[in-house]
Amino acid sequence: MASGIGYRGTNRCFPFWEDFQQCYFSSTEKTRADCVPARDDYLECLHHFKEIARVRAIQTVERNNYAKNKANGTDHKIISKHASAKDDKSTVERVHKLEANVLNSHQNLNDIVEIYTIAQSMNAEAAFTAVNSLGRIYSAMWTKGLLKRTKGPQQDAAAAKVSEWLRDNYRQYTDLLRSMLGHREAPIQVTSLRLYLQMMDKEGQALGRAANNYVFPNDSYLEIIETVLNSDATSEHLVRTLVDSYLNSYDDLRLYFYRNVAKLASPDYDPFKNRGNKGARKNTVSDTFVRHAFAVMNQIRTVFSADSDASLWIAMPKTCGNEPDVVRAAAHTRAFSEAWLALMRLPLTADIYKQILLTMHKRIVPYMADAKSLMDFLSSSYEIGGSVSLLALNGLFTLMTEHNLNYPNFYEKLYALLDRNVFHVKYRARFFRLLETFLGSSHLPAYLVAAFAKRLARLALFAPPAGAVTAIPLIYNLLKAHPSCMVLIHRMSEDDAESTDPFVEDEPDLAKCNALQSSLWELESLQHHYYPNIATLAKLFSEPFHKPQFMLEDFLDHTYATFFESDTGRKSKKPPALATQPPTSLIRAGDALSDFMAV
Repeated sequence: MASGIGYRGTNRCFPFWEDFQQCYFSSTEKTRADCVPARDDYLECLHHFKEIARVRAIQTVERNNYAKNKANGTDHKIISKHASAKDDKSTVERVHKLEANVLNSHQNLNDIVEIYTIAQSMNAEAAFTAVNSLGRIYSAMWTKGLLKRTKGPQQDAAAAKVSEWLRDNYRQYTDLLRSMLGHREAPIQVTSLRLYLQMMDKEGQALGRAANNYVFPNDSYLEIIETVLNSDATSEHLVRTLVDSYLNSYDDLRLYFYRNVAKLASPDYDPFKNRGNKGARKNTVSDTFVRHAFAVMNQIRTVFSADSDASLWIAMPKTCGNEPDVVRAAAHTRAFSEAWLALMRLPLTADIYKQILLTMHKRIVPYMADAKSLMDFLSSSYEIGGSVSLLALNGLFTLMTEHNLNYPNFYEKLYALLDRNVFHVKYRARFFRLLETFLGSSHLPAYLVAAFAKRLARLALFAPPAGAVTAIPLIYNLLKAHPSCMVLIHRMSEDDAESTDPFVEDEPDLAKCNALQSSLWELESLQHHYYPNIATLAKLFSEPFHKPQFMLEDFLDHTYATFFESDTGRKSKKPPALATQPPTSLIRAGDALSDFMAV
């Protein structure tokens, strides 16, 4: 059970076991009770306790009704104890027999209607068997070409009528699969997805043979993607199966997924166009669509490469005319770009907005057809302020260094982000890595570097120890990289009287804040910091600058916990002085308290 593999493939209860296992190992002792529903679902799948109890309750009611009706002289039939199981078995056998009849002779095509009726029944086992049976039947019909439309006088009237009837029944079957995609049970969702994609595979191969070219049945695929992304019942198991088993494995499914996301997110898309409703309607994108679309796109790791052979779900015909888009890298790149841009234009929740910015420079920018198309999104994000601006820095830096983006007043905005809150945000380490990179250029003017050094020193006075231990090495590195700013630590007061610091802390213009005319007197104060490690670090500025630049990475991940662990784990060089003779009484003779007690 732990592996999920049984004699007939993946065990039917394995998804429930996965959900319970994930909940159990991610919980604590206090929250472990939250995993009880997942455990009960798994045990119910194995042993059917609730189902058996329900059957017994129904039987009890039936017996009571029988006794009551018998007393009244009316007839009432008791449901046999084993009637349900026998009926299930006979229905399943009936489905298999009907399937064999349809596959063996076209004269038995009417049996499809009876199988479809069973597929809609409340009997779960029989319905599941009927759905799979219909899948095998329609797969065989696509292979034989019975479901494709034939133009011209190649079909007689009777054959055309039968073909149209089969297509109508096939549409009913696909509608049933779509409704199963929105089922509340995750295993049923996954099963319907697999069956629907298998039908799409047979449809694409049949259309490709007829057209003597590669044909992707995107109308059917669009229905799948639209249902999965818009359904509130879509489970994590379904999303994981779609991504891992299909989108990360097959290039054509991934290409058309991106195209369909861009189409569904477009305000011009009419969701009722192909459903018999007249008149165009404005497309309303729901929060559910945004959440599921991002969940799927964020998990896709495979990128099409022109150097490797394409992995296709719809097989390429042996003789193919023009080169299809599924084997062209430019088409994949364009579809990827359009999908992400369409998603970014939608109203995003704060969490999704931050996650997009967090992965922008690694998973989005390198694979865009034109990375400059992200300028508006990143620029507006950078203007928001707070943690959103911090997260937008990485993407902006990539565009500036690799794609020649010219962002006006970039350093002024970066200077505005450097406030006391930056030492408390979740992405503090990420910000200071980028800050050191931005200020590392030797072409920056001295007044600009001096302004950042002065701002860092001033903030370090009020920062927690983890923030001060980051700011001090960064100031040291700035002075080492820009010797023209060394005047900040060598400037002396002209007289002994207290002088006024010319630095204007609230001035947003770096050239007017007078940082270069000031001094880093804050470092003198930090040399008397209450935490000895910070005081020792600050004393480096009173020594000659012979040491190389610090590796800032060594100071970014410090917290109160790491400081405490470091201090408690340090071995003392000499033991502390202790009393050699332990006291024998609470009050010793001669103490003032002893005289008071004597009185």
